[in-house]
Amino acid sequence: DELKKQYPNWTIYDDKTMLSDSSKFPDIIKAKVGDIILKQYNSQAPTFVIKILAERDEELCKLKYIYLDGSKLSNSQIDSIRTVIFSRYNSGESFETLVKAYTMDGNPTGDLDWFSKGMMNAEFDIAVRNRQKDEIFSVDVNKNKWYYVVFKTHNNKVEKAKIAVMIKYII
Repeated sequence: DELKKQYPNWTIYDDKTMLSDSSKFPDIIKAKVGDIILKQYNSQAPTFVIKILAERDEELCKLKYIYLDGSKLSNSQIDSIRTVIFSRYNSGESFETLVKAYTMDGNPTGDLDWFSKGMMNAEFDIAVRNRQKDEIFSVDVNKNKWYYVVFKTHNNKVEKAKIAVMIKYII
Protein backbone atom coordinates (compact mmCIF):
# COMPACT_ATOMS: atom_id res chain seq x y z
CA ASP A 1 0.00 0.00 0.00
CA GLU A 2 2.87 2.37 0.78
CA LEU A 3 4.46 1.69 -2.61
CA LYS A 4 1.13 2.35 -4.33
CA LYS A 5 0.88 5.72 -2.54
CA GLN A 6 4.49 6.69 -3.32
CA TYR A 7 4.38 5.56 -6.95
CA PRO A 8 0.80 5.98 -8.22
CA ASN A 9 1.88 5.48 -11.86
CA TRP A 10 3.38 2.06 -11.19
CA THR A 11 1.36 -1.08 -11.75
CA ILE A 12 1.66 -2.89 -8.41
CA TYR A 13 -0.08 -6.14 -7.44
CA ASP A 14 -0.30 -8.17 -4.27
CA ASP A 15 0.51 -11.82 -4.90
CA LYS A 16 -0.04 -15.03 -2.98
CA THR A 17 1.53 -18.21 -4.35
CA MET A 18 0.53 -21.49 -2.74
CA LEU A 19 2.96 -24.38 -2.27
CA SER A 20 0.67 -26.47 -4.51
CA ASP A 21 1.57 -24.05 -7.34
CA SER A 22 5.18 -25.26 -7.18
CA SER A 23 5.10 -26.79 -10.66
CA LYS A 24 3.81 -23.52 -12.20
CA PHE A 25 5.95 -21.11 -10.15
CA PRO A 26 8.98 -23.02 -8.86
CA ASP A 27 11.18 -19.91 -8.66
CA ILE A 28 8.70 -18.18 -6.33
CA ILE A 29 8.21 -21.27 -4.15
CA LYS A 30 12.00 -21.75 -3.80
CA ALA A 31 12.58 -18.07 -2.96
CA LYS A 32 13.20 -16.93 0.60
CA VAL A 33 11.67 -13.93 2.35
CA GLY A 34 13.44 -10.81 1.03
CA ASP A 35 14.40 -12.36 -2.33
CA ILE A 36 13.69 -10.43 -5.53
CA ILE A 37 12.82 -12.27 -8.73
CA LEU A 38 12.39 -11.04 -12.31
CA LYS A 39 9.58 -12.99 -13.95
CA GLN A 40 8.08 -12.99 -17.45
CA TYR A 41 5.20 -15.48 -17.72
CA ASN A 42 5.41 -15.73 -21.53
CA SER A 43 7.21 -13.93 -24.36
CA GLN A 44 4.30 -11.52 -24.95
CA ALA A 45 3.77 -10.72 -21.26
CA PRO A 46 5.44 -7.87 -19.40
CA THR A 47 8.27 -8.59 -16.97
CA PHE A 48 7.51 -8.28 -13.26
CA VAL A 49 9.78 -7.58 -10.32
CA ILE A 50 8.58 -9.81 -7.48
CA LYS A 51 9.70 -9.34 -3.89
CA ILE A 52 8.88 -12.08 -1.38
CA LEU A 53 7.53 -10.36 1.74
CA ALA A 54 6.49 -13.31 3.92
CA GLU A 55 5.76 -17.01 4.13
CA ARG A 56 2.73 -18.14 6.10
CA ASP A 57 0.15 -20.86 6.50
CA GLU A 58 -3.11 -20.29 4.63
CA GLU A 59 -6.37 -22.13 5.26
CA LEU A 60 -7.88 -23.21 1.94
CA CYS A 61 -11.49 -24.02 1.18
CA LYS A 62 -13.05 -25.91 -1.79
CA LEU A 63 -16.66 -26.17 -2.90
CA LYS A 64 -19.22 -26.17 -5.70
CA TYR A 65 -22.01 -23.63 -5.99
CA ILE A 66 -25.19 -22.70 -7.81
CA TYR A 67 -25.50 -18.94 -8.33
CA LEU A 68 -28.91 -17.27 -8.38
CA ASP A 69 -28.94 -13.67 -9.61
CA GLY A 70 -31.03 -11.46 -7.32
CA SER A 71 -31.07 -8.67 -9.88
CA LYS A 72 -33.09 -10.94 -12.20
CA LEU A 73 -35.12 -12.97 -9.66
CA SER A 74 -37.31 -11.92 -6.76
CA ASN A 75 -36.65 -13.23 -3.25
CA SER A 76 -39.69 -15.52 -3.53
CA GLN A 77 -38.41 -16.94 -6.84
CA ILE A 78 -34.98 -17.54 -5.27
CA ASP A 79 -36.56 -19.27 -2.26
CA SER A 80 -38.70 -21.43 -4.56
CA ILE A 81 -35.74 -22.44 -6.74
CA ARG A 82 -33.65 -23.26 -3.66
CA THR A 83 -36.45 -25.45 -2.29
CA VAL A 84 -36.53 -27.38 -5.58
CA ILE A 85 -32.73 -27.70 -5.62
CA PHE A 86 -32.59 -29.05 -2.05
CA SER A 87 -35.47 -31.44 -2.76
CA ARG A 88 -33.88 -32.79 -5.94
CA TYR A 89 -30.49 -33.14 -4.20
CA ASN A 90 -32.05 -34.95 -1.23
CA SER A 91 -33.80 -37.29 -3.69
CA GLY A 92 -30.41 -38.38 -5.02
CA GLU A 93 -29.76 -36.05 -7.93
CA SER A 94 -26.11 -35.04 -8.31
CA PHE A 95 -25.08 -31.50 -7.48
CA GLU A 96 -23.38 -31.25 -10.89
CA THR A 97 -26.71 -31.94 -12.64
CA LEU A 98 -28.38 -29.26 -10.53
CA VAL A 99 -25.61 -26.76 -11.34
CA LYS A 100 -26.22 -27.28 -15.06
CA ALA A 101 -29.97 -26.82 -14.59
CA TYR A 102 -30.00 -23.77 -12.32
CA THR A 103 -26.81 -21.71 -12.12
CA MET A 104 -27.02 -18.22 -13.57
CA ASP A 105 -23.33 -17.54 -14.21
CA GLY A 106 -20.75 -18.82 -16.66
CA ASN A 107 -19.39 -21.64 -14.49
CA PRO A 108 -21.00 -24.81 -15.93
CA THR A 109 -19.60 -27.09 -13.20
CA GLY A 110 -20.00 -24.73 -10.22
CA ASP A 111 -16.54 -25.76 -9.10
CA LEU A 112 -14.39 -23.28 -7.21
CA ASP A 113 -10.76 -24.26 -6.97
CA TRP A 114 -9.05 -24.08 -3.58
CA PHE A 115 -9.26 -20.52 -2.27
CA SER A 116 -7.78 -18.77 0.74
CA LYS A 117 -9.25 -16.17 3.03
CA GLY A 118 -9.56 -12.83 1.28
CA MET A 119 -9.93 -14.22 -2.25
CA MET A 120 -13.73 -14.23 -2.14
CA ASN A 121 -16.34 -11.76 -1.01
CA ALA A 122 -16.00 -11.54 2.81
CA GLU A 123 -19.65 -12.46 3.53
CA PHE A 124 -19.42 -15.49 1.26
CA ASP A 125 -16.08 -16.56 2.75
CA ILE A 126 -17.37 -16.34 6.34
CA ALA A 127 -20.48 -18.34 5.43
CA VAL A 128 -18.61 -21.24 3.82
CA ARG A 129 -15.34 -21.50 5.76
CA ASN A 130 -16.70 -23.24 8.88
CA ARG A 131 -18.89 -25.74 7.06
CA GLN A 132 -17.97 -29.41 6.79
CA LYS A 133 -17.36 -31.61 3.77
CA ASP A 134 -20.59 -32.82 2.05
CA GLU A 135 -22.77 -30.09 3.60
CA ILE A 136 -25.25 -28.36 1.30
CA PHE A 137 -26.49 -24.93 2.38
CA SER A 138 -27.57 -21.46 1.27
CA VAL A 139 -25.46 -18.30 1.26
CA ASP A 140 -26.86 -14.81 0.73
CA VAL A 141 -24.79 -11.74 -0.13
CA ASN A 142 -27.76 -9.39 0.01
CA LYS A 143 -25.97 -6.11 -0.72
CA ASN A 144 -24.78 -7.53 -4.07
CA LYS A 145 -27.98 -9.50 -4.75
CA TRP A 146 -25.94 -12.71 -4.96
CA TYR A 147 -27.64 -15.88 -3.74
CA TYR A 148 -26.11 -19.35 -3.66
CA VAL A 149 -26.72 -22.97 -2.95
CA VAL A 150 -23.33 -24.34 -1.89
CA PHE A 151 -21.99 -27.88 -1.66
CA LYS A 152 -18.76 -28.16 0.35
CA THR A 153 -16.71 -30.76 -1.53
CA HIS A 154 -13.67 -30.96 0.79
CA ASN A 155 -12.69 -30.22 4.34
CA ASN A 156 -10.48 -27.17 4.68
CA LYS A 157 -6.74 -27.68 4.50
CA VAL A 158 -3.73 -25.61 5.51
CA GLU A 159 -0.92 -24.94 3.06
CA LYS A 160 2.19 -22.76 2.96
CA ALA A 161 2.02 -19.60 0.86
CA LYS A 162 4.57 -17.04 -0.32
CA ILE A 163 3.25 -13.50 0.04
CA ALA A 164 4.79 -11.06 -2.42
CA VAL A 165 4.45 -7.76 -4.16
CA MET A 166 4.69 -7.66 -7.97
CA ILE A 167 5.62 -4.53 -9.89
CA LYS A 168 5.31 -4.34 -13.66
CA TYR A 169 8.80 -3.67 -14.96
CA ILE A 170 8.95 -1.28 -17.89
CA ILE A 171 12.23 -0.64 -19.69
